[in-house]
Amino acid sequence: PGRPRAKEPKSSTSNQLWEEYKKVARTDNSSSSSSKQASAIVKMADEEERKKKKKKDKKKKSSRREREPDDEENVSLPIESGEASPANEAAVQVVAADPDDPNNEVIPSSIPEDPQEGGLFSEDGLAVAMAVDTTAEDEFIYAAVEYDPDSKPPLYKNRRFRVYSCIALVIILSVTVVVAVYITKSTKADEIVNLNVDYTPPPTTSPTSAPTTNREASGIKEQIEAGVLQRGVTFQDLDKKKDPRWLALDWILFKDQMQLQSNDKNLYQRYIMALLAFSLDSLAWKSCGEHREFDPKFGNLTGEYIVENCTVLDITGEEEEHGVWLSSTPECTWYGAICSSDDVLRGLQLIGNSLIGEIPPEISQLRFLQFLALNGNCLYGNIPPELSSMPNLLSLELQGNILSGSMPEEMYDATKLQLLNVAMQYGYNEKCQRSNSSYVYTLYAKGNPDNGYNWGLTGNVLGNHTSNWKSMKGLHLFDNSFTGQIDDAISELKYLVFLRAHNNQFWGLLPNGMTYLNKLREVYLNTNSLWSDLPPDVGMMEDLEDIRLGENRMYGTIPASFYNLVKMKKIWFQDTFECSNVTDDCAASSVEGFEGSLQSEIGNMKDLSMLVINNNPLTGTLPAQLGNCEQLSLIHIHQTNIEGTVPKSVCQLRDKMLNTESSSGIFYADCRPNNKTGDPFFTCSCCTDCCDHTTKVCVADD
Repeated sequence: PGRPRAKEPKSSTSNQLWEEYKKVARTDNSSSSSSKQASAIVKMADEEERKKKKKKDKKKKSSRREREPDDEENVSLPIESGEASPANEAAVQVVAADPDDPNNEVIPSSIPEDPQEGGLFSEDGLAVAMAVDTTAEDEFIYAAVEYDPDSKPPLYKNRRFRVYSCIALVIILSVTVVVAVYITKSTKADEIVNLNVDYTPPPTTSPTSAPTTNREASGIKEQIEAGVLQRGVTFQDLDKKKDPRWLALDWILFKDQMQLQSNDKNLYQRYIMALLAFSLDSLAWKSCGEHREFDPKFGNLTGEYIVENCTVLDITGEEEEHGVWLSSTPECTWYGAICSSDDVLRGLQLIGNSLIGEIPPEISQLRFLQFLALNGNCLYGNIPPELSSMPNLLSLELQGNILSGSMPEEMYDATKLQLLNVAMQYGYNEKCQRSNSSYVYTLYAKGNPDNGYNWGLTGNVLGNHTSNWKSMKGLHLFDNSFTGQIDDAISELKYLVFLRAHNNQFWGLLPNGMTYLNKLREVYLNTNSLWSDLPPDVGMMEDLEDIRLGENRMYGTIPASFYNLVKMKKIWFQDTFECSNVTDDCAASSVEGFEGSLQSEIGNMKDLSMLVINNNPLTGTLPAQLGNCEQLSLIHIHQTNIEGTVPKSVCQLRDKMLNTESSSGIFYADCRPNNKTGDPFFTCSCCTDCCDHTTKVCVADD
């Protein structure tokens, strides 16, 4: 150990020296001086060998290429660490140590120089090695490595490789930067879109599907769901193929070319109008509902939401241009829409336009709407109670449809309402054709004969809650099935001008509080079940122009104050009913009704144009002062107990308005022979129609 080992030479010349070297090694006492001398000689041999290799490098290069790999004589043995490197198959020459030497040192023989190169090698090219001291420190022995002329430098030292590697690295960095910038911008764009979402719905127990488009993820759906949909409905609850609320959303998101965003101020407005179009079958409308385009040659559909403009005749016959519903035009240009200068919908008027369907409650979210007129259509179902929550609604006109059910109690909360017209919900035989060619019949509930007849709206609409309508000016309730008494609370309606509640089932007395309505011009309470006289203070209703109480169970005399109503134009007290106590059947009768006689003060009503008092047990004669009413065009005094002869002043009215130029049957009286043979009950030379007082048969005489 620690001793340099020489490679065993294979040449016959150095075998003897090799055996001797091994013998010396066995007898070596590992003295320090011998080891150091041997180590020095080996280092000198290595240095000399390196010099020789550098000089012969070019010559050996060509010879090594021709060397065969299996030529054992020409292949060097592998050199281990710590061995001396022989050159040209040289062996190490050692000199045996003297056994009589007390230090037992190995004395190396002199190393003759190579006669050709002048190195420290023997004639046979063997290096002379000295014994190595085992106690000496280990020193690194440079191992001779055979040089390979065909070997190439490592790949990382190749210049071309380094250039290409740098180029590739630059390209990779550039691509990475571009991708990073793109992802950053895309993420930023999504964040900007998401900033428009003002409403975050609460978490649900069931998972929802991921949005498929940016429009669906823009917050529009959530905005409409939170701000428009009513009665706790969500879009998830709706039929996506049929429900008008979903169809309107789909139109807003994908088909409307305006492509509104969630923060657009007219989003609710445009959505609700689209909802009306889908709910009320706009394709069947009489005007401006057809947005589809057809090929005139073949009559087939070529596209939807294409037609944008329509022409409608106004009341004067002039043509007006409007936008078609569900077109890409601004909703304020759509037919029937009335907007203020800031493009806010203030009114919606679609009268007689063949609207078919139920009124969606979401219409109540048109918060700035002031009047809504959908009369003269085929609207069925109930009146949405949500209409009462519209803070600016002043006028609601729904007459001339086939609505049913009770008047919502919530409607009494509409304290700003000035006009409520829900009249004419039954008794009209019309039909409307849907866009799918089916029909809706106005005689039947919801337009379907299978549902039976429609009896219109019900409930006690003139009860004590009526006092909430303090701004009301017009109540139009006729042709329905409203019941109950007219409450005295009606006296709170100080601004009421029109009360038309005829052809219902109101019963009881006329409230005396009604006489405080001094702005009331029209009172239509005929054809009900009233059993009442006229309030004594009826004369306080100084603006009254038209009063109709016929076909009720009226009684009593006409109050004297009644003749103070100098603005009166029309008096309809005809056909007072007599009802059976057994069957409750009622019929017009001259036995029951208003009593007494007409007073001469009736001449104060100079604007009176109609006096219809037939079928009442009135007595006395016809006042001559009636001739002062030069506007009279209709007089019915038959089936009464009025006797005598018609005054000349009244007959002179025939030369004025009381004539037959516009109509017949304008002056009726019991001027035919009574009971066919007797004297006439009333003598009249200028009447147009004379009746038999007993048989009640009337014949035109003029």
